[in-house]
Amino acid sequence: MTEQARHVDERSHFGRDLAIWIAGVAFFGAVTFGLLAFFADPTTPVAAGDGSTTSSSTTTTEPDDTTTTEPADTTTTTEVPPTVPVRPPGEVTVLVLNHPGGMVGAAGRLTQRLAQEGYQIRPASDYQQTLDPSRIWYREGFAAEATELVRFVPGAQVEPLPNEALGPPANIIILLGPDYEE
Repeated sequence: MTEQARHVDERSHFGRDLAIWIAGVAFFGAVTFGLLAFFADPTTPVAAGDGSTTSSSTTTTEPDDTTTTEPADTTTTTEVPPTVPVRPPGEVTVLVLNHPGGMVGAAGRLTQRLAQEGYQIRPASDYQQTLDPSRIWYREGFAAEATELVRFVPGAQVEPLPNEALGPPANIIILLGPDYEE
């Protein structure tokens, strides 16, 4: 009697199994990538690190042959408000006020400087309250001119006039605070 022997292949199938496994992973990856590429919107911007946006696309034509388009040239536009023309100094009336206990004559000296620059001036006076820092108050329509006067009072806050009844008629009132230096 002969025993029926089992046929055992002495060769290992590890190489073949590994190749099948790698091919399966590659196939699954290709299908996944293909689906993502198919359903992706090519116009969706890709955020760049500097806050700007760019978009790019890659088209596969044959294996190992890709064509990449350069990022689109994008420009960030910021709406700039229209420039308000600044009136010439001769059309702007200015009143300069000292704060209580301020430098004696400082308002008068600044008033003289402004007159030399061509501004219409009111006689310098004193203010009843101390405000720090210095203020440049403007009546409606004179914000641009008030901003120009900061060069005479560095560090001053430019604000709309808090009370329209304040002082004699002037387009701009400069209140010299304790921070004012000549």
